[in-house]
Parts: sequence; C-alpha cells; structure tokens
Amino acid sequence: MCLPFMYVFGMMLLPATAYLLRNWKHLSLLMAVPGLASLPLWWLIPESPRWLVSKGRLQEAERLLRSAALENGVEAPPVIFLSANVQQSDSKKAETLNFLDLLKAKSIRSVTLILWFLWLSTHVTYFGLSFNMSTLYGNPFLNYFLLSAVELPAYTVSWLSACRLSRRLSFISFFLLGALALFLIQFTLHSHPALTLFLVLLGKFGVLVGTGILYMFTGELSPTVIRNTVMSSCAMLSRAGSSISPYLLQLAVFYEFLPWMLVGSLSLVSVVLCFFLPETFREPLPDTIDQMQAIQRFRWPCAFKPPQKDDMKSAKDQTSLPEIICSTRF
Repeated sequence: MCLPFMYVFGMMLLPATAYLLRNWKHLSLLMAVPGLASLPLWWLIPESPRWLVSKGRLQEAERLLRSAALENGVEAPPVIFLSANVQQSDSKKAETLNFLDLLKAKSIRSVTLILWFLWLSTHVTYFGLSFNMSTLYGNPFLNYFLLSAVELPAYTVSWLSACRLSRRLSFISFFLLGALALFLIQFTLHSHPALTLFLVLLGKFGVLVGTGILYMFTGELSPTVIRNTVMSSCAMLSRAGSSISPYLLQLAVFYEFLPWMLVGSLSLVSVVLCFFLPETFREPLPDTIDQMQAIQRFRWPCAFKPPQKDDMKSAKDQTSLPEIICSTRF
C-alpha cells in the first residue's frame, strides 16, 4: 500500500512544483528524488515462497508461509513441503509453459482474453480522464491536484473492498459507477462546470478502485505455474491502452463528447465481461491450468455462494496432493 500512496503524493505536488520551478532540469531532478524512497523496501518486502522453493531454499519458504498463516489467523498444515523432489518436478513443469499456453486450453483462453480487454479498457479510461482534464473549465493546477488527490480515497476503498467484498461484485459496482459518471458529463460540460468536475472525479474514483481490484482478481484467477506470464501480458496490454489514450482527444474534432462516450462505453463493456469471470474471493488459488475454475454463465454477481465445509472436505479427499496454505485470504 505504501507505493501507491507515495505515487499519489508525488502527483499531487507535481502541479505546484511545475508552477514554481520553470526550469525543466530542476523539475526532472525533483521528480527523480521520490524514487529513492523505494530503496528501503528491498529489506521490508519478503521474497516469493515459490521462487525460494525453485532455488531449493525450502526452510525460508516454509518460514514465510507459516508467518503469513499466523498473521492472517489461518492454521498452517503440519507439513507444507513433502520433499525437494516433488517441488523441483513442479518447477520443471512450470518452466515448460510459455506465452502461447495462455491461448491453448479453452478454460484459460477465455479468461485470458477477458482479462486482456479489462486491462486495456481500464488504462485507456484512466489515462483518458487524466489527459481530458485540460478541456475542463477552471484553474488547471487545481483540477490536476484534485484529480490526483482523489486517488487517496480510491486506494483506501480498494484495499477495504479486497478484505471484505467479492472480487466480481466490487469490480462491477465501482466500474459501473465510473461509467455512469462519464456518460453524464456530456449533459453538464458547458452548463455546470463544478458538477462536471465532480463527475470527472467520481469517474476516476470508480475506475481507479476497479483497477486496484483488477490487480488482485487477475492474480487469483491465474494458475501459479503461469501467473507471472498472465500478469506480464496484462501489463503489456495496459501499456498499450495508456499509449492509445492521448489520441482520444483528437476524436473531439468529429464530436465534442466522443472521447467521454468512448471511455464510458469501454467501462460498460468491461462490466458486462466481468460477469462471466469466476469468483475468487476466499477460494483456493489454482496451481495448474487444470485447477482453474471454468468460465461462468451470465448471472448476477450477488449470487456468489461461499464454499461450504463439506464441499471443501470432499475436495481434499479427492486429491492426493499435499495440503498447502495458498488461499486468497492472504
């Protein structure tokens, strides 16, 4: 949580700093200084247990998992890693998977295509809102400051939603809120400048909360053996979306409200596609592609039913794999 808040504070101070420092060299140096604050995180952020296992450091990986279980109030199993041979064989299987495996199996192909579109649309909307702030009335420095300040409550709400609410319901609710705010802008753009600014801030709030939830949702949907590949491909699509977003301003030549309508439409399509994704809140994380949940039929997001104890017990009896503490409760 510390990195997003550090980023937001830097964005909030950027307009005032740019106004005071007219020399671009001094401004560039000042923008590079906050990056030094991330250096202590080298000693604070724990290492990935799966990476430690792949390197044969089983004791360190088990110690991290047990500390995570203790912190989250989860009872750790007596034996986490049966032997180094089992884990090494799993790591060898993971090494054979590549980018093309995201599109081979039907289950992971459907989920991957939906996630790619969600990441593309969220970042087109996010950066499109930021670039379109120049078209609003009022002090541009104040508008940019407010647009950056709204990220503080957005990150806080995203964190609270991740702890209490389901992933699908949270993403659909907040992203739908942002989409509706963007569609209403065309009715208030010239007549009510203050209300327009409020709708823009509300739209970015909803989009940003949904983006924060999407990070967790993507990691929980992806199997462990190819999770890094899924996250990397989604990040690549997000960069493509952020590169496309500046050109949205050029669409205003054809119709003044077309940029706002486009980002709002992308948000609505993302909401509809999210209905088909399986719920992952407090569900076991998939380790392999075969363990992934199937794509869901269209249903209301509130229909999520938490797993019962009997179902979890029967699922454990059907598998011969060792019990692991790998759940989205972390």
